[in-house]
Amino acid sequence: MARSIPVEHRTHRVLAYMIILAMIGALVAAIPIKVSAQQGVQNEVNLQIILDSSGSMAEEVSPGVTRVDAARGALHEIIDILPTDPGINVGLRKYGHLGNNTQAGRPTSCQSSELVVPMDGVDKPALTEQVDAFEAVGWTPIALSLNRSAADFPAASDNVKNAVVLVTDGLETCGGNPCTASRGLINGPGAVVTHVIGFALREDERALLQCIVDESGGLLLGADNAEELRDAIFTVLEEVEVVVTTGELEIESIGGLYPRATVTSAAEATDSNPNAQPFETAFGDTNILSVPAGSYVVAWSNPTGSITQVTVLVESNQKTVIRGSILRFPQGNGEVYVLKDQSGTEIWRAPVEFGDHVWVLPGVYRLQLAEVVGNAAILSLDVQTLPGSVTQIDVSVTP
Repeated sequence: MARSIPVEHRTHRVLAYMIILAMIGALVAAIPIKVSAQQGVQNEVNLQIILDSSGSMAEEVSPGVTRVDAARGALHEIIDILPTDPGINVGLRKYGHLGNNTQAGRPTSCQSSELVVPMDGVDKPALTEQVDAFEAVGWTPIALSLNRSAADFPAASDNVKNAVVLVTDGLETCGGNPCTASRGLINGPGAVVTHVIGFALREDERALLQCIVDESGGLLLGADNAEELRDAIFTVLEEVEVVVTTGELEIESIGGLYPRATVTSAAEATDSNPNAQPFETAFGDTNILSVPAGSYVVAWSNPTGSITQVTVLVESNQKTVIRGSILRFPQGNGEVYVLKDQSGTEIWRAPVEFGDHVWVLPGVYRLQLAEVVGNAAILSLDVQTLPGSVTQIDVSVTP
């Protein structure tokens, strides 16, 4: 026959068990919120800047500032921000840089198109040297330059992307057909996409360049000064993923469970958000989001309605992971329990039944009885949760 134990003796044993559990937890260092970053996969990107050296580049875009001056300034800024990551290759080709812009100099100029910096990594000193030597000289052999660039690129594949960005302040003046040349690039082994920046062109002149990008699905952008030219080139760099201004934000899913958190950023102007508009999104059916690089507040509602939030930094071309834990409650007797984090935020306030659980950040939590009523199984305990794991609270009462 089982021996009956007085209620006060049983309570003492439960309390002793809880004290031992708390002591064990105290021996383990508290684990802080962990946000980890994982480097994204980097494909090979080959980009060739094809730069107009025709005589019209000597014209002014503003008083005392020639188109050449403006282009030099824009390109210096672009070179400064170019990444030197493996797989990023940026080269420079000049055209119309020989002969002169007279009829006598036309034959030589119309055959001048030279790769002056090969697409072999990002050689900033070489790029800077060639930009500094950039002058307005001759005619505008656009088609020739596009055709010659085809030999500069490796074969395209799922992991190798090739593109040119043609900067021109005029139309073809050497009798070639740039649209046909663009078609040959995209249909060739390199599958080269052609992007065009019309510099200091009238709208009707720029429209005549449309067929070049239509052949390959590239961008046609306009620029009327150094700042707009810099921004246009940067837009192409983003398009071809030479510069990446987005990253991934993941909230850890454990057994398919994760909070449907909201993600918000401050209205701070960045390269990826130049108009200083606040960014807001939310986790839904997926626990991974692609977001512009920047600082974010990630917040979610707990079962009590309280809000838990963390601030994270998402870097370009990287994944930021918010680690989590699952805390499983023991079987209660209908009592109301409160679960609080170390800041005192109430995560849970309800009876606990077998199978009840909650997604929480890794850390130390306190589960305590909201009100002592009758013979409660648990009065209070501290429990530590670990990243990526399920923590089960088990309570046994020894007769």
